[in-house]
Amino acid sequence: MRQASGDLFPTDVPIPASQMIGRRADVDEVAGALIGGANLILAGPRRTGKTSVGDAALHRARRQGLYVASLDLFRVADTAELAETLALAVIANRSAAHRLVRRARELGRAALSAAQAAAVLKLQSQLGEVVEVAVTPGWAAADPQRALDLALELPERVAVADGKRMILFFDEFQELAGDRRPYGDPDQLTKRMRAVFQRSTSVSYLFAGSLEHTMRDLFAPNQRAFSGFGSFHALRQISHADWIKGLSERFAADDCTAQPGVLERIVELGAGHPRATMRVAQQTHLISVQLERSDIDLDLVSLGYEAALRGDLPTMEQTVEEIRRLHKNALQMVRSVAGDRPPPRRLSPAIRDRVLNLLLRAGIVEHVARGDWRIVNPLLKEYLRRMDTLGG
Repeated sequence: MRQASGDLFPTDVPIPASQMIGRRADVDEVAGALIGGANLILAGPRRTGKTSVGDAALHRARRQGLYVASLDLFRVADTAELAETLALAVIANRSAAHRLVRRARELGRAALSAAQAAAVLKLQSQLGEVVEVAVTPGWAAADPQRALDLALELPERVAVADGKRMILFFDEFQELAGDRRPYGDPDQLTKRMRAVFQRSTSVSYLFAGSLEHTMRDLFAPNQRAFSGFGSFHALRQISHADWIKGLSERFAADDCTAQPGVLERIVELGAGHPRATMRVAQQTHLISVQLERSDIDLDLVSLGYEAALRGDLPTMEQTVEEIRRLHKNALQMVRSVAGDRPPPRRLSPAIRDRVLNLLLRAGIVEHVARGDWRIVNPLLKEYLRRMDTLGG
């Protein structure tokens, strides 16, 4: 049996530390800083490894005896759910309390035995009213703001009570400041968070976000509540040597032999972008399985690249529709960037700058240097270049 391509080359889920390529130094630095009591911010485009690095750092901290909790704000709909999710993640560090809370949530308080009911009361005496946020589904919905305030204080309460340092990881933190404002006014919420966090001396905080400009706007300006709270850590560019070594090991794990130039071509087509490069490798391997071949040559890589483009077509079509909605000139501008062409002459500098800023805020392009912009996703870049032939 051949190994599954998605297992060898995962692309759409956070990657376990054992499978990451070229991220050891990042994990070492992030874990070391958090364990040492520092607060960090990871900001950068989607699918470049922020979540994987954060998860790996938390895993290392847990192995060293620290408490850890993580929340993905993409998955948290509103303030009440944020309070519940945070409370449950923190209490999960106490295995006995976690089992008790899970049973109470599943069966209801009335179904608990006398001993279990007494254990809930004891937990409340230790941690306070916040236990109701975790134990009783829907309790937070009655007063979401109060429930969130209690949940934000819980990590420090648990850490102090148990004599542990805790690391709290907020992933996709820019959602807090999104247009939808899922948790209320961002300025008010960040002020409440900062007031709690700066007093939580036993907790280290890690914030990750895929819209770098929003993350910098939350943490850098002097007028922001989180100004000066934590340091930015920029993930390193994965080196060419690390890519070659990592991809070679993955293909070899399925007894595949890569012919000369194959691995270099995969890295070139993926432009060293973590998700795009792994996607091309994944699809190349999948085709080798379908053709019952274990020798990987450049022809298979070409087929794998085209398969990667086809597989991402629905997502890229959706992205193009989002680009169209940004501005009437956005698609024309982004296609100029994709084609390495100057912007259309008919666009004034003011309109050009406005459109580029909108594309930057949407995470479509990134600013490399003065006058130099590029598409974040190399596969999207190729799709934009081919739109005429693809009928887009």
